[in-house]
Amino acid sequence: MAFKLKLLTTAAIPLIALAWMEPASATTLMRADVPITVQKQVITVQATEEELLKQQRKERRERRQKLKQEQNAGQNESQDNQQQKKRRKNAEAQQQMQQGDDAEPVKPRRKKNADAENQQMQDLQQQDNAEPVKPRRKKNADAENQQMQDLQQQDNGEPVKPRRKKNADAAEQPERVKRRKEIAADPNKTTDTIELPVENGAAVLDSDKDADKRGGDRERRKRAREEGKQVRLPKSDKDAQAGFKGDKDRLRIDPVLREKGERFTGFQGYNNDNGRRVSKDKNDFRVIINIDGRVVVRDDDRGRLGRRGDTRYERLSNNRIREIIIRPNGDRIVTVRNRWGEIIRRSRIDAREREVVIFYSPLLERGRDRLYLRDAGVDLPPMRLRVPLRDYIVDVSSEPDRDYEEFLSQPPVEAVERVYSVDEVKYSARIRDKVRRIDLDTITFETGSAEIDMGQAGSLKRVGAAIKDILDRDPGETFLIEGHTDAVGSDESNLVLSDERAESVANVLSDLFEIPAENLVTQGYGERFLKVDTDEPERTNRRVTIRRITSLVRPIAETEQ
Repeated sequence: MAFKLKLLTTAAIPLIALAWMEPASATTLMRADVPITVQKQVITVQATEEELLKQQRKERRERRQKLKQEQNAGQNESQDNQQQKKRRKNAEAQQQMQQGDDAEPVKPRRKKNADAENQQMQDLQQQDNAEPVKPRRKKNADAENQQMQDLQQQDNGEPVKPRRKKNADAAEQPERVKRRKEIAADPNKTTDTIELPVENGAAVLDSDKDADKRGGDRERRKRAREEGKQVRLPKSDKDAQAGFKGDKDRLRIDPVLREKGERFTGFQGYNNDNGRRVSKDKNDFRVIINIDGRVVVRDDDRGRLGRRGDTRYERLSNNRIREIIIRPNGDRIVTVRNRWGEIIRRSRIDAREREVVIFYSPLLERGRDRLYLRDAGVDLPPMRLRVPLRDYIVDVSSEPDRDYEEFLSQPPVEAVERVYSVDEVKYSARIRDKVRRIDLDTITFETGSAEIDMGQAGSLKRVGAAIKDILDRDPGETFLIEGHTDAVGSDESNLVLSDERAESVANVLSDLFEIPAENLVTQGYGERFLKVDTDEPERTNRRVTIRRITSLVRPIAETEQ
């Protein structure tokens, strides 16, 4: 009770003091200016993103209502004063007639134009509905339109994509396409950047597409090609590697099981280099990482290879891991990786203990790691294509009867400097450009899907048969399956989707055409390497590509012994 009385007495002291104060002093003390300001700051600090968004929408609605009121007021004023304006106009006409021919003509009054207000109203309405603002058909307003679209993407939390320059007027297209076809027949006659002979065709070489996307100077690349030395066209895979220097590139490849490993369970995966997992599926090991300013998707293909067979893991020296997949037929697929998941080597050992080396990286074997962080072809001069485009790219839809085995068996179009790791080939357009490609443009996917319709799988039959025949001759061949999308959608979603599509094609080749999964590697590139240079939906850009990369990832001379 004493405590309560003390508390009441303490609370009453300020009230008694106020009663004895001058009225002005009491009023000043009771002013709510300061508390209101503090409360407003607290609300601002504690406001969530959702509340801020609601506030922005409320402000836009108020602006729209204000504009509407102004428009209505203008219309009412126009109706109310119509007669007055008419009389004033007649009076001005009479005055002009009285002034005579030497008098200056009275300038007609311009009617107030409400187009800008109407357009602003529509833009605000679209923003409230989370719709992109339509570009205005206003002459020379391209910069303003682009800024509006970029701001809209930022409001939606999407990265702003660099816009591609539009090609020249449609009237010039046929002439340009005709010129491209002439160059495609004999690219050796020019040092210019070669473009695909289709309307809005992008560059032929992926390395040129990369340079164009980064804002590279085509004239500079042209001069570099002119100043470069003559490139010899290899006659075989072995001939392409003939320039290897010294014993450092010609290592003795020991049996993959020679080193004794320590078997363990509960493998937690490789170091993903601060990458972010794209799925909660425990069998999906894809991660998104940033490499030198480029966002890429990485997958160590354990899920695809382990579909048929039991997998066990062994620890080796120098933080290496040996994966062994045992197939039902007794074959063992042995892959040695470093702690970053880079493949040092992969071999197949059959039931009779015969080993076939599929790929092998001398640099990774010597202890180098994370080779994928640097473009392996960055120091090479711009590539100059010296074979007809028809002998470099095959579109299955336009050449269904082509001899795909003969095409894939051809050597690289220029010499190979050294044996590259699989990841180096995946992440260097300049290195991949050395080998030819088949575009499986007969395989189409539903929007946002990586599933292949079984009716379309038949279009892979002849390509699958060609790969099978090549592997019958040499079981150590390697094929890269690339996935591509059009430019619709975000960069990251396109990367993941394209990688899933490449994996789907690889699985179909293995399941339906008995292509060993270990001889295939997959990689998705999203919208990075378009065939048709457009931001719009384009079927031609949604494709899968196949390259034979054996000469890039395996020392030919050593494996032939």
